[in-house]
Amino acid sequence: MKKTLLIPMLALFASSTTFANSLVYGGASAGSSEYLNDKSVSYSLYVGTGVIPFLGIEGGYTDFGKFDAAGGDIQAEAAYGALRPNVTFGPLQIYAKLGVNSWVLEGDAGVNIEDDDGVDEMWAVGADYAMFGPMALGIEYSNYSFGNKDVKSINATATFYFF
Repeated sequence: MKKTLLIPMLALFASSTTFANSLVYGGASAGSSEYLNDKSVSYSLYVGTGVIPFLGIEGGYTDFGKFDAAGGDIQAEAAYGALRPNVTFGPLQIYAKLGVNSWVLEGDAGVNIEDDDGVDEMWAVGADYAMFGPMALGIEYSNYSFGNKDVKSINATATFYFF
């Protein structure tokens, strides 16, 4: 009986230390994004490092998908860099991101909106749960400013913690 309880307890302990001891992490997310009252499928790839136990630096790329607007489709994407403060409670990590994004909007030939790009702020909040070993699953809400409009997304995340 004691051995039966020992293995799950060790797995829980190993999972809870994954966040605190990882120097490098990377992952992917997928979900739904919204721009100009239209929704699309989005995905993101990211990598980061823990500077100190409660603060990291992260960079990534997000493809927000295509949106119907002004007589055609608009493609939206962004690359970002952000500070990532976090708090860990056992296997649960709650985090925020605050940074800048370099965005691009490209429209089809029939769209009444010109292609545009720029650099603006971005922010996000999320939570990861260490499932087993170096892998955590979570959810994240993010908001990227594109000039005077915002692209919002909610994504399921899968993060791998290394080193």
